[in-house]
Amino acid sequence: MGPFQRILKNLGAMFAGKIISIIQQVVIPPIFIYRYSTAGFGEWLALSGAVSALGMLNFGVQTYMNQDLAVRFQRGETQGYHIRQSTALRLLIGVVFTAAVLLLAFFAIPFDTLLKLHISRSAAQWALYLLALQVLFMILFGYLSGIFMGVAMAHRGAHWNNAQALASSLGLLVGVVLHAPFPVLAGIQLSCLLICSVGVLIDLRRTAPELFPSLRFWDGPAVKDILKGSGYFGLIEMSTFLTYSAPLLLLQRMAGPVAVAGFGLMRIIFSMCRQVLAMFTQSMGPEITNLFGRRDWPALTRLYDYSERLIFFLISLVNLSVLMLSPVIITLWVHKKAIAGAPHHNVSELFAVYPYVLSSALSIVISLKEHKFQFQFSTNTHVELAKVMFFSYLGMVVVSVGTIYYGGVTGFLWTWLAVETLQTVRLIRLNEKLFAHIEKIDTVYITRLLMICIACLFAAFAALTRTSTLPLVTQTLIAVLSAVLIGGLGWQVFHVREVFSSMMGRLTKRFA
Repeated sequence: MGPFQRILKNLGAMFAGKIISIIQQVVIPPIFIYRYSTAGFGEWLALSGAVSALGMLNFGVQTYMNQDLAVRFQRGETQGYHIRQSTALRLLIGVVFTAAVLLLAFFAIPFDTLLKLHISRSAAQWALYLLALQVLFMILFGYLSGIFMGVAMAHRGAHWNNAQALASSLGLLVGVVLHAPFPVLAGIQLSCLLICSVGVLIDLRRTAPELFPSLRFWDGPAVKDILKGSGYFGLIEMSTFLTYSAPLLLLQRMAGPVAVAGFGLMRIIFSMCRQVLAMFTQSMGPEITNLFGRRDWPALTRLYDYSERLIFFLISLVNLSVLMLSPVIITLWVHKKAIAGAPHHNVSELFAVYPYVLSSALSIVISLKEHKFQFQFSTNTHVELAKVMFFSYLGMVVVSVGTIYYGGVTGFLWTWLAVETLQTVRLIRLNEKLFAHIEKIDTVYITRLLMICIACLFAAFAALTRTSTLPLVTQTLIAVLSAVLIGGLGWQVFHVREVFSSMMGRLTKRFA
């Protein structure tokens, strides 16, 4: 099976996963708000965000070792593979179970007061502990499902991640519909995760017995090497908490649960855009790792060029189209009442043009960054990247205390946009360094992307201030027309036809 076919398999698995994620994000929030109120939804987001930092306890071992083991297996280092696999697994199990015991201290902390919650203290403590266990055991689940990468079956591990996400989402949905207490909701999700973990082990034993994890081996000196290599992935994990969870806690404390809910809904809309784009980018990850392991630089360079053009075309099309459609999405999605004083308008009280344009700009920059990020991440050339991300996000959280106080949600969005822009510039430089011994990376397509997006964002701001109060059908038609114009322009300036021609040529050879 060639690289393109493996990428297609990974893409199929990613596509299924993103569909599940989007369904989860579309279906659950309005039902949650209906059953628990907007403030209740905000409190659930705050609780989930409060424990997400525990994912950092894997110290990046899960990601680093899955990629390191895949490279070793590709190079035929079977003995070293099993020793390091067993050592890393024993290390992760020790961390997870130690943390589970230490977190019993949650039951002595008044979380209802600290987070300004409206649920009882015991309910908050149990919900947080069960959510914490879910995060901890997700570390082991991710390590096990990533083992499939070693035999170029990363798509199979992705399917297990999809199964776990679907099971947890359906379980949560049932609990929400029944208006179950928060601890029950957390317990349902934890149970689904544990069942899927057993399923992964059974599947590994059946389909890839040569990779089945063992606890028989231990290499003490290798621990230092594993932690050194994975530690920078740990910084990236910490960066995720600083980016997505810490702001929710700040908003909860400084602006209240309703602001958290509004911000959360807006972030969900544009995160769905990025998830659509990310499934193309992430589907390349295992293939990037394999090509890097085989030192096939010509193929890796070609993959970089083709993927850049395709992703940039989709970045402008998806993000800007969703921005134009966002007032319709909000109005239909959460069924909120019209703005006070304007009962004939179709604009939800949760929509405002200015923050949504900022969120679209932020989503564009993050989507660009994630494409560049994948080539550093999947080749374990991530040390400098990890430092840049961690310290810049840490600075963002500190600065956000002031920007949220004075500017609320929009103040935070400007801070976040500035940090993401700086990181993207640095990532482009790191990509150039990665390919420096092959050829110089051309930045013409990045320039074109920025020019298109900046012009369209200003145009969208001017248009939405006038169109967001029109009938929903009219707004939808305007958004569709905008998508056609943006798509046509992007198709030409990014030369997407050449990419599709090459892809179809390879498919024709494959199935001839």
